[in-house]
Amino acid sequence: MKPILIIPSRLASTRLPKKPLHMIAGKPLIQHVFERAKASYDGRIVVACCDNRVKKLIQSLGGEAVLTDPNAPSGTDRIFEAYQAVGNGEDIIINLQGDMAVFPKDLIQKTLDVFKHVPSDVVTAMSALNEDVANPSYVKVAFEKNTASTDDALFGRAHYFSRAMIPYGAKQFYKHIGLYIYTKDALAEFVKAPVAQLEATEQLEQLRGLALGHRYGVTLVDGDYFSVDTIDDVTLVECYLKSCKY
Repeated sequence: MKPILIIPSRLASTRLPKKPLHMIAGKPLIQHVFERAKASYDGRIVVACCDNRVKKLIQSLGGEAVLTDPNAPSGTDRIFEAYQAVGNGEDIIINLQGDMAVFPKDLIQKTLDVFKHVPSDVVTAMSALNEDVANPSYVKVAFEKNTASTDDALFGRAHYFSRAMIPYGAKQFYKHIGLYIYTKDALAEFVKAPVAQLEATEQLEQLRGLALGHRYGVTLVDGDYFSVDTIDDVTLVECYLKSCKY
C-alpha cells in the first residue's frame, strides 16, 4: 500500500462562516487539523482547499496544499480532485475531515490496519457510544466482527450506517467516526456515481458506497474526538485543549 492523506477544506460553511480560518485557542481550525495529522501520520499530507488564504497558511507551516474547485459538491469530490492533480502513484487515499480538530494519535494507523484483516474497498472507524444514543447527529454502525479480532483490537465489516438506533436490540451501540480511507478504484467509482436513494434519505454519503457494493471495513478505537461545525463546538474544543495534552 502507498497511501496519501488529503484534508478537504472549504470556506463556504453556513453554520460557521469561513470555518477553516476560525480561530481556536490561538490557531485557525485548519492549522489544528494539519498539525494533528502531522503528529499522527508520517506519510504525505496534502490540504485540498478552495481559497488562497488557506493554501498560504499551510505552506507557511511547511505543508503541501492544492487549490480545488470551490463549488465541489462534497469533501470526497474535493479530495479526488486533489488526488488527480497531485497524486504520485498512491493507491490508498486517506480522507481526514478538515473540521476534525481533535482525534487520537493512533486513529489513522489503526484504521489503515483494517486493510490487513478485512477485505475492504473502504475502511473507517467507530467508537463506543454510551450516552445520548438516540441523537441522530451520532451516526450508528451495524457491523459483523471479524475473526481477526482480539481482546486488544476489534475489526469488522460494516453492513449499514444510520442516524437511527441500529442494530435493534444491541447491548452496545457504536458511533461512526468520519475518517474514510479509500482504495484508488473505490474512490474513483464513488465520485462518479449518482446520489443513492438511502444516502439521500439518511444524509449519509457512505450509503452510496454500500449501494455500489463497496466493502466497508471498520475498527474500534478509543479516545476523544471533536469536530467543529458551530460556535458551541469551538467552545468545547477550547475547553478540551486547556485541560488535556494536545
